[in-house]
Amino acid sequence: MILERDTSRVGKRIEFRLLATSKTSTMQKEPGEAGGAGFRLVGMTVGKTATGGSELVSILQKEAR
Repeated sequence: MILERDTSRVGKRIEFRLLATSKTSTMQKEPGEAGGAGFRLVGMTVGKTATGGSELVSILQKEAR
């Protein structure tokens, strides 16, 4: 994963959270919980698992306090 710093946020701490799952129900539940904690979705990708399957990976961020 490559991150690019938003120059308008220089000096502010950013907290990241990665959510990864192959289950649709989990991908409906966890982002909602993270949103309630102040995180917002900034990217998504598909990753390969160690067992040869695929999982959806969501990248979330929020300003740290």
